[in-house]
This record gives sequence, C-alpha cells and structure tokens, in this order.
Amino acid sequence: MYLKKLSALRRLSAFRQALVLLVLFSFISTLAWGGTYWLIWSEMGRAVDARLSERMEVAVKALEDGDSLPLPDIGESVKLADAAKRLGFWTDPEEGAETRYFEQQTPYGVVSLGENTERYEEMRDILATGMQLSLFGCLLVAGAVAVWMAQQTQRRLNVISDGLADVAQGRLNRRINVDGQDDLTLVADRRNLTTERLEQAMADMRVQSSNIAHDLRTPLARLRADIETSHDLLANKGYPVKEDDLASALEQIDRITGTFDALLRLSRIESGAARTGFVAVSLAELVDRVRDTYDPVVEESGHQLVADVIEPATVQGDPELLMQLLANLIQNALRYGNEGQTISLRCHGTRLSVSDEG
Repeated sequence: MYLKKLSALRRLSAFRQALVLLVLFSFISTLAWGGTYWLIWSEMGRAVDARLSERMEVAVKALEDGDSLPLPDIGESVKLADAAKRLGFWTDPEEGAETRYFEQQTPYGVVSLGENTERYEEMRDILATGMQLSLFGCLLVAGAVAVWMAQQTQRRLNVISDGLADVAQGRLNRRINVDGQDDLTLVADRRNLTTERLEQAMADMRVQSSNIAHDLRTPLARLRADIETSHDLLANKGYPVKEDDLASALEQIDRITGTFDALLRLSRIESGAARTGFVAVSLAELVDRVRDTYDPVVEESGHQLVADVIEPATVQGDPELLMQLLANLIQNALRYGNEGQTISLRCHGTRLSVSDEG
C-alpha cells in the first residue's frame, strides 16, 4: 500500500523537483556546517599553540636571566629535561585527557610546556552536537516545506490537467482558475484563452454549416425538381429533354457552385488571406444588380421590392460576397415575411440594409 503511494509520489514532477532541491540543500548545508566546525576547531588549536609559544618565550627568558621556570597555572605544566620526547607541538592522549605540549631545545636543556585541552574537547563536543541538531532541524523543516510546496504545485498542476481533460472530452465551456501569479497562472490563462477561441471557432463552424445547408437547400430543391420533371416527361410521355430544361439545371448547378465559391472566399477573408484581392465596389451598381436579379422573383412570390439609394459610396470589398449577402437577406425575407409585404433595399452612403415586414 505504502509502496504504491511512494511509487505514485515519485512520478510527480513537483515531488521530484522538491526532492532534488532538498538533496542539494542537504549537501550544501552539510558542507557549510562541516567547514564551520573545522574552522572553529582549527582556530581553537591555533589559540592553544599561540599561548604555548608566548609561555615558551617567557620560560626561555627566565632561564637566560638565571631565574627558575615560571610556575604553571591550573591545567598547565612546565619542566626542564635533558632529553625531549618530541620537539615542537604535539599532543599526548595517554594522560586521560588530551594535553597539548610544546618542547624546545635550549642551552639549559629541553623546556617542555603543556596545557590541558579537555575543556576545548568539551566545547568541541557541544559544538558538534549543536551543529548536528541544528542541521537535522533545518533539514526536517526544509523537507516539510518542500513537501508542502510540492503538494501545492501538484494541486495546481492537477487543476490544469483536469481542465485539459475537459477539453479532450469536448467540454470547451469549462474554465480553470489557478491561484497565484506565476508561470502556472500564465499557462492556465493561455489555456482558457485557447479554449475560448476554440469554442468560438466551433460555434462559427456550426453557424457556417447551417448557412451552407440554408444556401444550398433552395437551388438543390429546384435542381431536383427540374431533373425529376425532365425525367418524367422523357420516361413516361416520351417528350425529349428541352434545351431550356438543361439550361435551368445548369443554372442551378452554377448557383450551387457559386455558393461554395462564396463560402471559400469568405473563409479566406476571415483568415485575412484574401483581403489583398479586394476591389472598388460601387454600392449603387450593386443595388441595381440585386434589384434586376431578384425583382422578378419577389413579384412572382406576391411581394414587392423597393430600392432606396441616397448618395451611394464606393467601398473596397468582394462584389460576389456582397451580392451573396444581400441575396441571403432577401431570401430570408421571402421565406419568413408576411404575405404581400414590401421588402426595402436601402443604400445610404456606405450603409446597406434589407428590411421586411416579418
């Protein structure tokens, strides 16, 4: 059970980063504490040697003046011998407590000075214990903080991961909120922006699909009706297919092709790829063209098309798409408007509008 939890914990990137930082902190702290301990202990030894050197100068001076060796203080020793155990500084741990000696050869014999370093050993032990406890405490606190930070970071990563899982399952309206002001917050904000744009793109795609079905329904229905009529006349009554029938079918096919071309041009314009191909379009000529094309259709449907043009402007655009736009609006007016209504096509300056009585 615990092994599975530990294995799952090891796979978390935040925990691995915290573990690496904790190991690095432990290594640096150990080096720092060890270096500090070595420096302090070395300084203690140098202080003892410095005192022994000063006392040696006093002792040699006393012998030169014909005086006796100075009396030692508590924990110190001084003697004059014929032979030396070891000239220079040395330590003798055989006396129960470590004693630091300094022996020097003089014309009067070998002067040996000693100082008991037991209190320094106690201080070293206290220092070592304090450093070990403080190092352990620092590592313990650092480890707890590292685990806490890893949990907080992983919690925020889980929020982002769950949000991406929602996107994968098609829930584009879900937004994620990550506390803080750092790179994870930036990632969450960009994820929200991306899903928002993706949601809008999907909505636009649904609208475009609906528009395609709407624009193609009428010409396809008319094409099918023309073909069925010609087929019935040819198969059941033996009448030959007339040129006008084929021309009508070709006209419907051209309208369908034109609709697809207009949708493709619209997609290129929305992406910014076809704006460089815009040309000057006279809105007055555009209104005349729409009126000449749809006035018979409107009258045949029992409606009336009225054009109102005041100071028409010339704009940069795609004339075929503008024509398709007005055609769609007129078709909507014919389909959903009242019987015998008046459909108004207005051009006031750069403003085009189509209104009905629906």
